[in-house]
Order: sequence, then structure tokens, then C-alpha cells
Amino acid sequence: MNQLDSNVARDPGEILLDLALEAPGKCVGIVGLAKNCGKTTVLNRIIREAASHGITVGVTSGGRDGELYDAITGLPKPPIDMPSGSLVALAESTIGTGSCSLDVVERLGVWTPAGEVVIARVASPGHVEVIGCNHSYDLILAIKKMRELGAKLILVDGAAGRTFLASPDIVGAFVLATGAALNGSPQGIAEITEAAVRLFQLPEPPADIARLAEPRVRAGISCILRANGSMKVLPWKTILGRESDIVSLMKEDDVALVCGRAVGEALLLEIASWLNARRRMTSLAHAAASMADEDSKGEGEATRDCPSVSQAFMVIARDPSRIAAGNRGVAELEASGGRLCVLEKAPVIAISSNPTSPWREPFDPAELAVEISKHVRELPILDVVAGLSAVGGVAYET
Repeated sequence: MNQLDSNVARDPGEILLDLALEAPGKCVGIVGLAKNCGKTTVLNRIIREAASHGITVGVTSGGRDGELYDAITGLPKPPIDMPSGSLVALAESTIGTGSCSLDVVERLGVWTPAGEVVIARVASPGHVEVIGCNHSYDLILAIKKMRELGAKLILVDGAAGRTFLASPDIVGAFVLATGAALNGSPQGIAEITEAAVRLFQLPEPPADIARLAEPRVRAGISCILRANGSMKVLPWKTILGRESDIVSLMKEDDVALVCGRAVGEALLLEIASWLNARRRMTSLAHAAASMADEDSKGEGEATRDCPSVSQAFMVIARDPSRIAAGNRGVAELEASGGRLCVLEKAPVIAISSNPTSPWREPFDPAELAVEISKHVRELPILDVVAGLSAVGGVAYET
């Protein structure tokens, strides 16, 4: 039994708490791959486990969480349960909507449509509705203040569609919640989950290219990296909607597109098309050169030099939160010989598995966890309700 196998052969709640406490800054985002994947259930389990060890938690959200009924679907939702002494960053207007007693200890001067975001301490346990910060910089402030007020573990509940939560500037690591709400088969769920993990943990560009790209990305500047190391700065603040304009500026031997802001699906598809055309032109050039060499044999002519693509063309983003693209765009870019890279990864520490869905019959918990573990072999797959874990196609019950 290897180290990962030994780690998952324990209670899923204990595993999650240990992994969370090892995360950078002891700050973890729980991100659902879709609604009804069980992220609030996972959040509650970590909170309960931390409380049993005397660890003060701070909780907030990148949107709206903890309400009894989903604001969009109307379906019942598990509330966020908070123990005494814990901290929560939430819109002040929601304080009276939960069952726990909250004392406001600091105002952030951050406003949402639901009012000012405040830090409150739980005076008596109960459930709470959390409407948190709408912007990354406000969320960073809320986390900082909860830490200063004594939180030893920060948990951020990620509302669906809040892509800024994937930024490593905000949280140190992530738990991804997946489940039956994603697809009608365990294999389909596993494949979607695998693609999501890949997006969170995209490769970094080579160090020399990263050094050139980083200052531009930090400044929000997009540019094309030429083969000679020079940069062609793009004149637009955003490159969304400029896909064809960007490709028209590219040269055959360009190395990378450095994206200072969001990377969209259309951009990846356009670059994939350009790369396929570039590859065809290169093949034709090689074929023409070979024919010319054959014709010139015996006449003392030198072999011609032909253009070639020596490395994969890269699309470089700051981190996964800047990528607004789906599986198709990433897959087509890779199939064309391109690579999507990030300067900062968003580490995923675990996958939670939910075999139930409001729209279909539940899957067997062990079967689903095992199937996901076959696709995502490097991470523990945890079902906190069924009390089981899986890794590498093997399930462990506790």
C-alpha cells in the first residue's frame, strides 16, 4: 500500500481536515463543478471536523450559499452549520435569516446588493446564510480580516460560475465537488471531473518564457512572443472578441500568445485552426524541399533550409481563474499541437463525490468513487456521506 492508499484508508472527514490544514495559508476553496454536487455538505463536514479538534474556522462565500432553498432552482439545500466561536464574513442583511446568534466584530466597507459585508463571530451554534463578496479583491480582504481575528482555517464556499475562486491569489488549495448532477453515467461524470482537474492544474510554461510573460500578465497586457524573444504588444484592453485580429498578426515561427486578461473558448478554437493551417503549410514546405533536393542531386546544390515548428505554440494565462473556456477549446488546441499554460497553478487536494441528484436515481457510491479514481489517479476521491474513499480504482470504507 503506497502513501496515498494509506491516506485514503481513513475517515473522509479526517482526510479533508488534514489536507486543508496543509494547504498554503490554511485556506481552502470548495468549488462545485455544477449545482447539487454536494459542496455545502463537504464544507459542513470540514467545519464539524475542525470544531471537534478545537480549530477555529472562518467561513465565507464567493456568492450566495447556505439558504434553505436554491434561489434559482427552488430545490432544498443543506444549510451551512456554524459552531460557537467560529467566524463568518457575510452581508449584514442576512444575519437574521439563520438560526445561529451572530455578533458583528468588524465592518469591511465592502458592499454587495445585499448590503455591507461584515465579519461576525458565532455566539451560539446554528445555521447561517452566507452572501459573500462579489469581487476577488474584496474576498482577499475578508479572508485577511478573519485570519487576524483568530481563524486558524479559512473555508470559501464557491458559488457556481464564480470563476475568480480558481485564483491561487485567493485560496491556497481546492476541493472539487463532483457528482451525479453532472452526467447520467459514472464514466461521464469521471471524464468531466478529469477535464476539470486538468484545467485547475495546467502546466507552467518553460522558465525562460515565464520570465518574459509574467511582467506583461501582471500588468494586464496581452502580447505575441516572437521567436527572437521580442514581444508584439496587442493594442486592446481585452482580447475577447478579437480572435481573428490576433491570428492575423501571428507569424509562422511565433512561440506564444501571452494573455493579460481572460482567455475565451473562441480564442482557443481560432488558434487551433491557425496551428492546423501552419502545420499543413510546414508539411507542404518540407515536401517541396525534398522534391527540390532530389532534382538537384548531382548538380552540387545545397539542401534547402525549411521552416519548422520546433516546439508547441503556447497560450499563456495567469492562472485557471482567467480561463473562460470549456473542454472543446482545450481539446482542439492540444490536438492541433498547442498547449494551454498558466503562470500559477491552482492546486487541487481532493475530489468529493456525490452519487445523488434531484433529477435521476442515485448511483452506487462505491462504484462512482472508484470510476472517478480511475480517471483522476493522483487525488483521493471522498464521499463524506457514505463514509468511503477511493484511489486508483480501489475503494476504502470506514
